[in-house]
Amino acid sequence: MGSEERSTLICGLAVASIAGQLVWIAIVAVAGAIEPGYSPVRDAISALGARDAARPWLFDAGVALWGLSFIAVAVALWLDGPRTFRGRLGPALIGFTGFAQILDGFPFPADCRKTIDAGCRARELAGEVSWQHVAHGWVYFVGAIALMASVFAMAWRFRGDERWAGADRLALGAGFFGVIVVGGLFFATGDGTDGYYGLVQRLSLGAAAVWVGALAIGLLTVHGRLPGTPLLRSPDVARR
Repeated sequence: MGSEERSTLICGLAVASIAGQLVWIAIVAVAGAIEPGYSPVRDAISALGARDAARPWLFDAGVALWGLSFIAVAVALWLDGPRTFRGRLGPALIGFTGFAQILDGFPFPADCRKTIDAGCRARELAGEVSWQHVAHGWVYFVGAIALMASVFAMAWRFRGDERWAGADRLALGAGFFGVIVVGGLFFATGDGTDGYYGLVQRLSLGAAAVWVGALAIGLLTVHGRLPGTPLLRSPDVARR
């Protein structure tokens, strides 16, 4: 594949990633508005896809698109970076996060909604939930850790690449900010029926969306598809 064809493919994937995230935001807004008793401040987004939700298929479709948007930017970064462990680690972590998001939809739905149904927590403690319900929580957690690690991995990958000048320091700073602030808020917030779990989760996922969106915009800039940016020199420059 020539440099021009590679740049075109990378930019197409970046645009698809941005579009997927925008559609995901729209689906979550609509699904939350029409779900009986749902509060975006109190309730987790995944509650919209629980087995006892009114329209779980909306969440399943939306989260699948969101996961694919992560995978799209991961593939684009894979094509853009050097063919080394350093160049592959960050994209692999981002792609894994996207796959985890897809699994949190119809493959591993929650049985019930802890922030809406007070009995859901009791069912969990009594072991009266399905293995998919348990997997739902673990997949979400592992995916979040992988995405947080990807920020540091991408900072390592950007270091020394003149095309991404300064991106390594920005990514490193964002990583520490995410661990201290976003991560702290997320794990310090309860998921009971009278809390603010939904709001904090949206802030955390919003940070994830900004991170992936920034990478997609960076790819478009590097590959000369945004105004005022030169067309990328041969991608082989970054692999030397």
